Amino acid sequence: MRKRGRIAQAISIILAIGFMVFVGYLVWVVAARLLVFLESANPSVAAAVVGAMATVLVGMSGVLYTQSQIKNREIEEAHRSRKVEIYKGFLDMVARLMAKDNPHVSLKAPKEQELINFLVGFKTDVILWGSPKVINAHLNFEKVSNSGGNVLFAVDELYQAIREDIGLSNKGLEKHQLMKMYLKDPGELDAQSASNKALQRTSR
Repeated sequence: MRKRGRIAQAISIILAIGFMVFVGYLVWVVAARLLVFLESANPSVAAAVVGAMATVLVGMSGVLYTQSQIKNREIEEAHRSRKVEIYKGFLDMVARLMAKDNPHVSLKAPKEQELINFLVGFKTDVILWGSPKVINAHLNFEKVSNSGGNVLFAVDELYQAIREDIGLSNKGLEKHQLMKMYLKDPGELDAQSASNKALQRTSR
């Protein structure tokens, strides 16, 4: 089966090269005959032919450019849809973790092994689909998690990078605003931030 596939692939490549050579030869023949015609034709006729050709070429270039732009937008939208799917999975997992101590929320906290498996898969997805800013924010999130730092601050930074990566603006958002949406008392996060800054000043 592999041998047949390689033969078919080789035949396809040969046919493609042959087609390109044929098209190139055809263009050369047409261009050569056109030059001969223009040299022997009346100057006014030659000017009219050149003008018509220029109009056609400009029109074709415009159509090709528009098609290229449409194709690029379709590819970007497909990538964006995949990114949204990946990032929503992460946000859903964080929501389950944040809601585990809330008796009014029916979301179930993930088991330890489920969480580990998800984070490993998410890391792979980030490598394949995430922007450099998302990758850096994710690395910082892991660093803070392993060092016992404030994970909420790191997640907020990751959330902002995620929003930017899918084309959303963070303009007008205050610091830690995204994580405050999960908290019963949003001011709690501000108090933690002020406490951390005080500790940093006294440790210098």
